Amino acid sequence: MTTPLRHRYEIYIRTTPARLWQAITDPAFTRRYFYRSLVESDFRKGSPIRYLDAKGCVLIEGKILESLPPRRLVTTFAKRWDSGRKPDPPSRLTWEITPMAGRLCKLSLVHDRFPIKTATYKAVQLGWNPVLSGLKTLLETGSSLFPAVRT
Repeated sequence: MTTPLRHRYEIYIRTTPARLWQAITDPAFTRRYFYRSLVESDFRKGSPIRYLDAKGCVLIEGKILESLPPRRLVTTFAKRWDSGRKPDPPSRLTWEITPMAGRLCKLSLVHDRFPIKTATYKAVQLGWNPVLSGLKTLLETGSSLFPAVRT
């Protein structure tokens, strides 16, 4: 039996679940830590979700599978930023927010359901680290980790 392909990350962020949820779901936040992309969705189960670049081009698209604010968001994830390649099948992305003591949250991110080591699997393997580091920095300091992104 083979091990399912997935990427799993955990990070601790000094913030509240509501503020962390806002940072994950508000385009004013995502543009400051998620490769300058703007998230677009109403975050209801069954609704579409897209991440757009500054010109409105779709970078990632998917569907909301589960939305339990401010604790859990599960979506499909289809990479669209490399239009020169045949698209990979959608994978799944799970954001899980666990409140800890005081004003501390554990954020678990699991990106799974890859049928094989697709181009998406390889691209996101290192790509989630700067996203999560940028999210933590933004919420804890109010500043973007990447100076090219201004408020």
